Amino acid sequence: MMIVDLIDEVDFKEKLIGIGAPVDTAKDLKEVDTCLVSWLNECPEQTYFVKLVCQEIIESNATILPEVKTIMQAYL
Repeated sequence: MMIVDLIDEVDFKEKLIGIGAPVDTAKDLKEVDTCLVSWLNECPEQTYFVKLVCQEIIESNATILPEVKTIMQAYL
């Protein structure tokens, strides 16, 4: 049996919460994206950390759900 690492929206939200992003786990990806944009406009110094999280996930070679990857690529 093959085990595949899969990054879904829950994983993405948890990573963002881990860096202090004010993300609500009950929100959908579009709402999370809107929240991130607002947060980064208020706290532009956090852009580096959001970018770092996105890079780390992509470079992990895990399978990333397309809708999550699309949002992450906007922050690279």
